[in-house]
Amino acid sequence: MFHGWKVVATAFLVAMFGWGFGFYGAGVYLATLAESRGWATGTVGSAITGYYLLGAAAITTVPRLIERFGERTVVLCGSLMMAGSVLSLTRVSEVWQIWPAFLAMSFGWAAMSGVMVNALIAPWFDRRMGFAISLALNGASCGGVIVAPLMILAIEHYGFTTGVGLVVTVMVLTLWPAAIAFLGTSPAKLGVSPDGAAPFSAAPSGPTQAHSPVSARALLRIPALWTVMVAFALGLFAQVGFLTHLVAFLTPSLTPETLSLAVGLTTGSAIIGRVATGVVIDRIDPRHATAATLALQVAALSALASEVGTSTMVVACTAFGLGVGNLITLPSLIVRRELPVAAFTRAVGLVVAGTQVTYAFAPLVIGVLRDIQGDYQIAWWLCAGIDLTAAAVILIRR
Repeated sequence: MFHGWKVVATAFLVAMFGWGFGFYGAGVYLATLAESRGWATGTVGSAITGYYLLGAAAITTVPRLIERFGERTVVLCGSLMMAGSVLSLTRVSEVWQIWPAFLAMSFGWAAMSGVMVNALIAPWFDRRMGFAISLALNGASCGGVIVAPLMILAIEHYGFTTGVGLVVTVMVLTLWPAAIAFLGTSPAKLGVSPDGAAPFSAAPSGPTQAHSPVSARALLRIPALWTVMVAFALGLFAQVGFLTHLVAFLTPSLTPETLSLAVGLTTGSAIIGRVATGVVIDRIDPRHATAATLALQVAALSALASEVGTSTMVVACTAFGLGVGNLITLPSLIVRRELPVAAFTRAVGLVVAGTQVTYAFAPLVIGVLRDIQGDYQIAWWLCAGIDLTAAAVILIRR
């Protein structure tokens, strides 16, 4: 088997546990800390905002860390930091203690985020790069399907510390052996070319090929890039705000088993949505696909903002989840189709940085609105309006 596919499998695990603990897990920590400690959701949400902001800065250091220490060392150290910070969250007794725990977690998140997934796969693929990254990033959705629901059930049965500790142990027993076995080498060392072709084959033709660099300043003068950044910053603000508070929103209305099912369906449907979109995306305009995704989430949020029953809640959460994966993958598809090849990596980096800085404030804003009103009705109407605005912006090309 081509070693690149083993790297894809390892990257899948990196994404699954990175997003499971570092993204979807944030909602579990928020709900559990607010309930068990009696702290306001806005208080915990403010620490999560700090976590995302510092994470955005930490992500920019990942390429340099890989160059100096190698991807295997960075993944192992990052997952160790993630494990330690998550476990420390289960032991906090004072509000101030959540801040150092979340801030430490930001470095683990950076080392296990989409930047790392792309860095792991890029040397191994050219023609099949998009397919390989799509497979690996399905791990991010599985973080919501498997890791977050598993934590919910484990916490319910064994308590906060022991429950989270059991899931952390699963990460250590699966990710670490894969990282040790499959990372730390390169196609050149194994005598192969990207995609498993024979060595000395034709030079790659995709974005990994050498090109004259395009400066960030030059990219920021392109109106089309701004519409991508603004639209996805708005869309991900609503999405992150919703997902972070999902557990806290559903907990009063659902049993632990139904809650776990709803969270699993929300994130599991992201896989279905990403695969379904992937089948047709080469034949349609990705901007139109983005607008359709956002419109679906507007409908789901509008339903949840109304007083609905348990079944409708689960259906609306599942519908919202269909767009979750697409809002992660569609920005790079638009950039790749509309901007010069030489601009791809830097343009995607600008979009990722801009969106993360924006959605970093979502947990805080949604938490404060919930504390003011006592429920999430206004918050979900706000998110629906933001998504509607994002859908309009993404249809503006210039």
